[in-house]
Amino acid sequence: MPRARLRLGGAARAAIPQIEVRETGLTVRPVQEEKRRRKPWRLNLVINAPQRVNVSGKGLVSEWRGRLTTSGTVDAPQIDGRLDLIRGNYEFAGRRFDLSRGDITFSGGGINPTLDIVATAPIDGGTAVITIGGTGEQPRITFSSSPALPQDEVLARLLFGSSVANLSAPDAVQLASAVASLQSSGRGLDVVGQVQRLTGIDRIRVLGPDVKRGTGTVYAGGKYITDRVYVEVRTDGAGYTATVFEIALTRTLSILSELATLGGTNASIHWSRDY
Repeated sequence: MPRARLRLGGAARAAIPQIEVRETGLTVRPVQEEKRRRKPWRLNLVINAPQRVNVSGKGLVSEWRGRLTTSGTVDAPQIDGRLDLIRGNYEFAGRRFDLSRGDITFSGGGINPTLDIVATAPIDGGTAVITIGGTGEQPRITFSSSPALPQDEVLARLLFGSSVANLSAPDAVQLASAVASLQSSGRGLDVVGQVQRLTGIDRIRVLGPDVKRGTGTVYAGGKYITDRVYVEVRTDGAGYTATVFEIALTRTLSILSELATLGGTNASIHWSRDY
């Protein structure tokens, strides 16, 4: 089935390969031949796309529909029209946001549309909102929430499910990395987020040594099986490994179960509330 693809953040136009051609028996004079070869193709296209226009890049994976008019030349195309969102998601710092609104508008200025995209994800006590504006080559990302919270508080609840006041030192480092990436419109050095996207892991943590248990620095990686079930694997690389299950019963109450090489098996009920 026919489809189209648009990748954000790429070159303004694709490079057109030059093919060496030699014609025999040509009666056209060399100067005329050179002019004919240099003349670019002109475009006059009307594209109706009821679906299957795939837009990706900068963390965006989505499907759109719309109507576009293309004129100009292959070297300098002029595109007018608009694409409207059908479905999609946006990834930020390893967390997926569902797109709730989207317009991509072309105003005759080449392949660099204006963006108006809104994506949301649930957090404890509300909803986190990412708004993507700017252009395809230079997207501008802003962060907010409903009800309104400070940006670092929203990110802490989104990434760690906890208030910023309860974060460990390694979690604070990851939070600072996410904020830096946001402030640079996704072009910053977000090492943790890159690792999460490459591995498919939802959360990466570094836990300090536990003298009572006899463990060293512990590295943990976890994934949400569903919205309420979270599984995490931990290891210190020196004999300690554990698998932790967390089942959220309500926003404030959850059950934790741990299977570990040190300390055996244990279960607990966790209650928390942010004020």
